[in-house]
Amino acid sequence: MADWQRILVKVGTSTIVDSTGQVNYPVINRLAQVLTTLEKDGHEILFVTSGAIGVAIDQMGLDSRPREIPQQQALAAIGQGYLMTIYNQAFSFYQQLIGQVLLTYDVFENPAMLANTKAAINELLMKKVIPIVNENDVIAVDELDHQHSFGDNDRLAALLAEEMGADLIVLSDVDALYTANPNTNPQAKPLRKVHEVTDAIRQAATGSTSGLGTGGMATKLKAAEYMMAHGREMALINGNNPENIRAVIEGKAIGTHFQGE
Repeated sequence: MADWQRILVKVGTSTIVDSTGQVNYPVINRLAQVLTTLEKDGHEILFVTSGAIGVAIDQMGLDSRPREIPQQQALAAIGQGYLMTIYNQAFSFYQQLIGQVLLTYDVFENPAMLANTKAAINELLMKKVIPIVNENDVIAVDELDHQHSFGDNDRLAALLAEEMGADLIVLSDVDALYTANPNTNPQAKPLRKVHEVTDAIRQAATGSTSGLGTGGMATKLKAAEYMMAHGREMALINGNNPENIRAVIEGKAIGTHFQGE
């Protein structure tokens, strides 16, 4: 059973950018408050965020995410600075220091790079600084199909959580994993506990509805499988109310809890 002492919280684009494409400042502020309170209470907090491209789309007044890779790279460069400015403002209000960590896929395949990354993050945690981690989308585009990217950071979050000895809380735009798509099937029921990701669960998985991110339920299930295979736990909750994070830590039946047998 997870003690939720070292926690990696992952937030997707659909949580920090609302359905109209606007940056969701109220949610970000509440998220900063919750994470700061947890840090002050003695938890070690790592924070993986998506959303650089999403906030840049808002900044640039675009209607949708462009398909061309160079355009996405440019938006990532524009949005990453703005995203960190938003987080700096939100966390500084609660007098919490943060540090930016940008990673690429090959970090996890290079023992020296991985060791250096873990050492830097551990040093931040020792200094009571919350690391804010994102994929470096400006350069992480080895192929046009993004085969070397993390999939809206769900895989990045799982890989990093396992390497850092953390359990994972994923914030999404859904309340839980359901037996079917709750948007189209009124009989769909939330699954509160999952001990194994079965074919039936995979078939019921649906993608994100925001259109701004690149992940979906399929990538979250893969992250959950990875966590359980490595003896860690993962919770999937709705990010619109960041207080849900505290509910998970308190053991309340909220969202979906992935825990191996």
